[in-house]
Amino acid sequence: QAIRGAQVIHIVCHQSRTFLSLESEAMASEADLDCWEKARVDPSADFEGPPAVRTVFGYGSLIFRPGFDYQRAYPACVRGFYRRFWQRSADHRGTPEAPGRVLTLLRAEDFGEAADSEAEVAVYGMAYEVDEAQWPAVLEDLDIRERHGYIRTVAELQPLPPAGEGGAAEGAFEEGPQRAIVYYANEPGQNAAYAGPETIKETARIIAVSCGPSGRNDEYLFKLERALGERGLPADPYIVELASEVRRMQAAAAAATGAEAAQR
Repeated sequence: QAIRGAQVIHIVCHQSRTFLSLESEAMASEADLDCWEKARVDPSADFEGPPAVRTVFGYGSLIFRPGFDYQRAYPACVRGFYRRFWQRSADHRGTPEAPGRVLTLLRAEDFGEAADSEAEVAVYGMAYEVDEAQWPAVLEDLDIRERHGYIRTVAELQPLPPAGEGGAAEGAFEEGPQRAIVYYANEPGQNAAYAGPETIKETARIIAVSCGPSGRNDEYLFKLERALGERGLPADPYIVELASEVRRMQAAAAAATGAEAAQR
């Protein structure tokens, strides 16, 4: 850390990469990017039923790092949403000065593109059933974790096709329709946390170099890509293409750095 007048320079080295951020009185703040104290709550959502919703649907980091105790976890699907790395992250995988990118869900009506088929407006993830006694604390933590431009609502869960192969999932859906809380992009057209729409290359360029309090941005993407397979979830073509582009950009940057070093 070096101090120059009223400015503080932080240099963070992580696995041979250097991230430089410049803090000053005029720096951006989390509030400027709609990073609130807690996630918004859908006033029209029926959280208490009956039956009361005590299940969380995870589609991003919750797949590989739920961060809370649960009674049962099983693969599931929600329809009517798109999954994209179009949410700025100033508190986890980036900083207010240089926001990274994390996943969000977009309702089909907010996506801006017509779906070719119902199957394309579906997101596969993990459902986590939480004990009643622990639910208030889990919900409080999640509302803070998802505070950066998200809104909490309730969605109906569906089994993965073909149904009946998931063990715990089979038992869950034999008990009837399941519902879960889900966090999605709150009013993307008016939300400073929303960065979309972005091309694959635009998003990859940011993920390839960003870093924040929770670690490297590319780590988030690569862990998710791996976790989808480990959890038995269908591959997401968007995630696969984005991860491939990030790796390509990083390899090109490393090669350029190596060539420059060789010329010295």
